[in-house]
Amino acid sequence: MDSQKKLPFIPQLDSFRFIAVSLVIIAHWLPVNSINQIPNGFLGVTFFYVLSGFLISTNLLYSKKSIYQAQFTMPQGLKTFYFRRTLRIFPLYFFVLILIYIGNKNIFEGKTEWYFLYISNFLVYKEQHWPGMLSHFWSLAVEEQFYLVWPLLIFLFPWKWLRYLFPGIVILSLVSKLLFFFYSTKGFFNYYDAIPINCFDAFGIGAVLALITVEKNTYHLLAKGRFRLFLTGALIASILIFLARLPFLFGISVSMFSALIILKACEGYKGWIGKILNLPIILFLGKISYGLYVYHNFMPWLLRCIRGEETTYPLNIPHFSMPWLQPKMAVGVQFAMLLVVATLSWYTFERPLNNLKKYFKA
Repeated sequence: MDSQKKLPFIPQLDSFRFIAVSLVIIAHWLPVNSINQIPNGFLGVTFFYVLSGFLISTNLLYSKKSIYQAQFTMPQGLKTFYFRRTLRIFPLYFFVLILIYIGNKNIFEGKTEWYFLYISNFLVYKEQHWPGMLSHFWSLAVEEQFYLVWPLLIFLFPWKWLRYLFPGIVILSLVSKLLFFFYSTKGFFNYYDAIPINCFDAFGIGAVLALITVEKNTYHLLAKGRFRLFLTGALIASILIFLARLPFLFGISVSMFSALIILKACEGYKGWIGKILNLPIILFLGKISYGLYVYHNFMPWLLRCIRGEETTYPLNIPHFSMPWLQPKMAVGVQFAMLLVVATLSWYTFERPLNNLKKYFKA
């Protein structure tokens, strides 16, 4: 078995991170614009889930191989994973929550604990309500719940069972969505994906791709080239089923397409697509994509506070009237503000903490 413990860095995946974040930003900043005739936010978040399923599963599978080779133990592997994920995800998330609480705790609407406990997705489903500028935290909660259980599943299940476990989770997620679709009295399309199991088809498809990447012989009928054919066929079938008025399968279609994008990025896009994906600015924006995602929903509010126009959740800061700022220019100013904030956050806060991950290796 290959003793490699970590997936090599794939730069083009960073570029796709930025593209996915951009889709979410478009959905939140331009909700009534014609560009949102397609569900941009859903597309971006689903891609992130498939990518997380792929990257996390690949590295965990390499760790599992190392455990089999007695290079380290399962508790050491779990400790390494959780420490490294904590260093990357927790500091910025809780930093922003604390800033919000200090700035104007009324933004939490008396539900602060749901956010600090990383369960805001369940709050969204419980209340059937997207909580304004905090709404994007639901997907981070789902990701964290995935991180909590996924290493245990991969490490505890024998290797030969993983070929059934990952597709089984995809099927279980689809069955759950089917039940929600037909039997839930609450709005299916607005809130069903706030429940983690309903997102696990995306994570599971990423994990299947990871298993093929790590152990190509595992799916002997779906070797890398054939897997692309399988994904394409499943994507077409899912779209046809979607058109046949079974729209709960739309997510699986998006996940399949995302897996195709990821698979091709691992090989490396060529031509004009590759040139765009390899642009230094796009790669950098992908590197700071977590900050872009965490901060983006606060930029319209912050701009209103700076202009003295915010009446619901004002900040005690100096105001500037900015009479030159026309409504159509606001999005550009918000994006400039977001770039500044996310870049400063990366260099002064996130990267120094992220560099500490080198001390947590199994």
